[in-house]
Amino acid sequence: MDYNIVTTRSILNEISKSRYFRKSLGLVSTVENGGGNREFNKKDPFAYHYDSKYNTIIYVTGNVGDIRFYMDPYISEPILAVYVGSDYDEFILNFDSNIIKEKGVDFYIGHVLKEVDQMGEERVKDKMEKKVEKKPEGNADKLFNNPGSVRYEDIKDYMNKKNALRYEK
Repeated sequence: MDYNIVTTRSILNEISKSRYFRKSLGLVSTVENGGGNREFNKKDPFAYHYDSKYNTIIYVTGNVGDIRFYMDPYISEPILAVYVGSDYDEFILNFDSNIIKEKGVDFYIGHVLKEVDQMGEERVKDKMEKKVEKKPEGNADKLFNNPGSVRYEDIKDYMNKKNALRYEK
């Protein structure tokens, strides 16, 4: 699974201390399109996606295995924006320098990935629960007994019963 992490320069300076971190000179952000105009370079699909979504250019700084790290100069808070897979599911995490001080950068990167995986599993569970959720049932009698508290489902139930009676005749 591909991971792309976007954060601030100061956080990237901490992460770059990992023994597995490999600096990257990155790609050119814009290329000439032939007509004298410049357009965004589509060779880095994640950077292109990020630019399309947030209208800002990010700069690749390096990677740890298949985890690519980008710097967004407009992020001012100590956060990590982690994008997972080809759909770029977004997870926002607060940066915790205490973990780096106590256990090291490599442990912290693993901690971030584990936390993102747990958050992803929770999202999948939430989506499944929403699909299973029952639709509210209506009560046609409310139209006559208590018209002030009628809901859409009540009207729908009334219309269904009325139509059922019409077709029985």
